[in-house]
Amino acid sequence: MNAVPQVPVQSSSWFTRCLPILSWAPHYQGKWLGADVLAGVTVAAFCIPESMAYAGLAGLPPQAGLYASLLAVFAYVLFGTSRQAAIGPTSALAILVATGLAGVVSHDVARYGEMAALLAILVGLIAIVARVLRLGFLVNFISESVLTGFSAGAAIYIATTQLGKLFGIEGATGEFTDRIYFIVTHLGETNLYALTLGLFGIVFLLLTEKMAPKVPWALVLVALSILLMMYTTLNAAGIKITGQIPSGLPPMKLPSFSLADVQALLPTAFAVFLLSYVEGMGVVRTFAAKHKYPVDANQELLAVGAANVLCGLGAAQPVGCSMSRSAVNDESGAKTPLAGAICGILLGVIVLFFTGVFTNLPEPVLAAVVIIAVKGLIDIPALLRLYRVSPKEFWIALAAMLGVLVFGMLEGVMIGTVLSLLMLVWRASNPSTVLLGRIPGSELYSDLARHPENETVPGVMVFRANAGLFYANVSKIKDDLLDAIERQTAPVKLVVFDLSSSPYSDIAAAEMLLDLQGELQERGITLKLSNLTGEVRDLLRRDGLDLKFDIGPRAGVESIVREWSANGGKPVTGRLSNLPQG
Repeated sequence: MNAVPQVPVQSSSWFTRCLPILSWAPHYQGKWLGADVLAGVTVAAFCIPESMAYAGLAGLPPQAGLYASLLAVFAYVLFGTSRQAAIGPTSALAILVATGLAGVVSHDVARYGEMAALLAILVGLIAIVARVLRLGFLVNFISESVLTGFSAGAAIYIATTQLGKLFGIEGATGEFTDRIYFIVTHLGETNLYALTLGLFGIVFLLLTEKMAPKVPWALVLVALSILLMMYTTLNAAGIKITGQIPSGLPPMKLPSFSLADVQALLPTAFAVFLLSYVEGMGVVRTFAAKHKYPVDANQELLAVGAANVLCGLGAAQPVGCSMSRSAVNDESGAKTPLAGAICGILLGVIVLFFTGVFTNLPEPVLAAVVIIAVKGLIDIPALLRLYRVSPKEFWIALAAMLGVLVFGMLEGVMIGTVLSLLMLVWRASNPSTVLLGRIPGSELYSDLARHPENETVPGVMVFRANAGLFYANVSKIKDDLLDAIERQTAPVKLVVFDLSSSPYSDIAAAEMLLDLQGELQERGITLKLSNLTGEVRDLLRRDGLDLKFDIGPRAGVESIVREWSANGGKPVTGRLSNLPQG
C-alpha cells in the first residue's frame, strides 16, 4: 500500500481551520485520484445494505439510512480532519435512536420520521455548541475500558434485535431479555425458509470476508438474495421483504416540531451526541495514528455537528464515524477525504435512479448483514488483555457491557460515562503513597517496598505521594503518612515529605500541610518538604507558608537528611546534592 500523502490539515487562518478542505484540496495530486475513486466506490457498495439495515434498526424506512449516508459524507469532506474516516449511520447509534424515540413517539410513522430528523438536528447543534466552547478534550474522560465493554454489549444488544427477522418471527420487541424470552417462547412460529436464508447469509459473509476482504460481499449477497426472491417461489413462503423505496434526493426541509418535542428529545440527543463523538474520535485517532498525521478533536465536533444537522434537514437519522466503513475505506487505499465525496456521488445516483432494485430485498438477509457487521464490536482480545493487565478496568468494562444488556443502550451510554468519571475521581482521590530509601551508592531515593535493599536513616522517614495535592486527596495522603509513622519500629524524629511527584497543589493542600506540621510538632517530629515544583512553591509562597516550612534553595531529600544529621541526627558522610530524587 502506498504511503498516505503528507498534506497540511491545519492553518493559522480561522476560516481555513473551520474548513480543512481549504488546506488539503489545493495540494491534491492527480496520482491520488485512482485510489480515492476505488475507495469511494468500494465504500458505497458496502454502505448500501448497511444503511438500509441500520435504518430498520432505528425504526425508520430504508431511505432514511441511504439519505444519511449520502448527506453525511459531503459534510465530513468539508469539515472533517481525518483522511480515512467514513461517516454515516451506525448500528449502535441506530439502536440508541430507536430506544430514545420509543418513549416519545407513538405508532405514527410520519411523526416518528420527523422526530428522528429533529433528533439529528439537536445532536448536530449540541456538537456545534461544544465546538464553540472547545470541549473536544472531554472525549479523554471516557476510558477505553468502558468503550470496550460498551461496544461488546452494544453488539450483543444489536444482534438480538435482528433475531425476529432472522427467524421470521414477528413481535420480538422490548429490551434484551424481553427479546430473548420472546424468541425462545415462540420458536414454534419460526419460518424455516426465512431462517435458512438468513443463516446462509451469515455463513456466506463469514466465509467470503476471509477469502477476499476488500470485495463488497454484503452487496453481492443483497444482489443474489433479490434475484432469488424475484425468480423463485420464495416470495410466497412468508419471507418479508423491504418493499418500495421512494426514489429521488432527500427532501431538504426543517421537520415540524414543538418546544415540548425538543425537551422530550434532549436527553436522547445528548446520549447520541456523546456516543457519536466518542466512537468517532476513536475511529479518527486510530487511522491518524496509523498514518501519522494530526487531527483536531474540536474540529471533529464541528464535522459531526454539520453532518447531523444536514441529515436532520434531509429527513435522515443521526450519524457518526463508522469503524467498519472507515476500515474498508483505508484498506481500499483512500488517500484524502475526496474518497468520501466519490461515495456520496454514487449514493446520490442510486437514490435517484436505482432504489426500485432493492424492493425485493428479504429482511433475513438484512439481519445477516447487521449481525456480521456488529460482530467486530466484540473485541475478545481487548477484554482478555484488560483482565490480564488491569482487573479493575476489566470489571468496569464488564459493568458497562451488562448495563447495555440489562438496562438498554441509552442507559448503557450513561452507565459507561458515569463509570469513566467515577474511575477518574477514584484514582485522583486515592493516589498511591510510598516510603523511600536511599539507593545504595547514590544520593537518589526510590520506593522501599519495591527495593527493600535501599538504605534508611534511623529516626528519618521519607514519604512520597504519587499525585498532585488537592482537596479530594489530601485527607487520604495525610492519613497514609500518619499511618506510616505508626508502623515504624523505631521512633520517628524527622519526616521528609518528597513532593517530586506532586506537580500541583491547591489551598486545601496548603492547609493540610500546615495542620500536619502542627500535629507532628506535638509529637516531637519535624516535617520538611523536599523537591517542590515551581507551581507548588509559588502557591505556598503566596499563602505565606514558605518561611513556615523553611523551604530553601537546597530542598532535595538528601540535603535535608544531611542537614538534620549534622544537627544531631546520625552522621552521614558524603557531599550534599540537589539532584532530583528517584
